[in-house]
Amino acid sequence: MNFLELLIVALAVILGSLIKGTTGFGLPLTAVPVIAFFVGVQDAVVIMAAPTAVSNAMLVREYRRELRFVQGLPSFVGLGAIGAVAGAWLLPRINDRLLFLLLALLLSSFLAWRFSSANPRWSPRVQKFGRIPVALTCGVSQGATGISGPLVAAWFQGLGVSRERFVASNTVIFLFTGSVQLLTLSATGQWSNQRFYGAALAAVLVVVVLPFGIRIGRSLDAARFDLAVSAVIVACTVSLMVRAF
Repeated sequence: MNFLELLIVALAVILGSLIKGTTGFGLPLTAVPVIAFFVGVQDAVVIMAAPTAVSNAMLVREYRRELRFVQGLPSFVGLGAIGAVAGAWLLPRINDRLLFLLLALLLSSFLAWRFSSANPRWSPRVQKFGRIPVALTCGVSQGATGISGPLVAAWFQGLGVSRERFVASNTVIFLFTGSVQLLTLSATGQWSNQRFYGAALAAVLVVVVLPFGIRIGRSLDAARFDLAVSAVIVACTVSLMVRAF
């Protein structure tokens, strides 16, 4: 990539880091499409795997006190990690456009329910039986595309948890699934010099910019934070639909 292309990629990572710090998700979905435009989808997924893990580790540390209050988190993390192994293994073998379309359809269904329901919260039955397929799907998506944030965010937004617990829940899941993704990518020999240096550059930007996003997130009240999360999910859905077609 030339200097202009590197600048565009850097701006995408910076924007994604601000969104990530504010809402707890959105970094890969912002950065991966831009990077993929220049180097391809597989390279972009691998490049953003490590910076995304760094961002999640920073946010887990920031909100670690909230983790003990989130019900069902260990099982969600475990199932997501299993799915991440399968997704990373499928990365060179799967048609990513079909996966993007599936994710877009799932998110569209969630948004239709959320904006049409008088009480947009998962019922106890959905909370009990929906966790397994959602967690596995999130893991597969993370491993294969580097993108699982919108699905995880949709699940926990439907639970109606506080902003702090929302961010803590999202990021600890992303951290574990992302770590499994990194290990699987390394074990299957999917790193190259270009991917390594791109990941290092993106990780530095994340470390510098993410704290500013955290400050923005802390300044939002519950209603505005909920609106911000919904807006990012809508943008993610549109982006996935465009990429699918």
